Amino acid sequence: MIRQPITFPGGQPLTRSIAAQVVQVTAKFSSRIMIEHDRKIVNAKSMLGLLSLGLDDQTNMTLLVEGEDEQEAVEAIQKVVKMAKPFS
Repeated sequence: MIRQPITFPGGQPLTRSIAAQVVQVTAKFSSRIMIEHDRKIVNAKSMLGLLSLGLDDQTNMTLLVEGEDEQEAVEAIQKVVKMAKPFS
């Protein structure tokens, strides 16, 4: 299992468009991919799960990935998070 701190672009709140981009990337992997924030853990492959975090404050946010393609999944998620742009 890989546990890694994660922050969305510019420390801004998680938007629907960024959540959708994360879901698109995570859906490609067989690993279990979760995000933990303030003792709440949600499935990163679920748009509803991500939005339920209400991420106005991104401190103490952790990416949890477990499975056969976990390393590739972490790299892809980090890439999309760094490059994600909110839709206008």
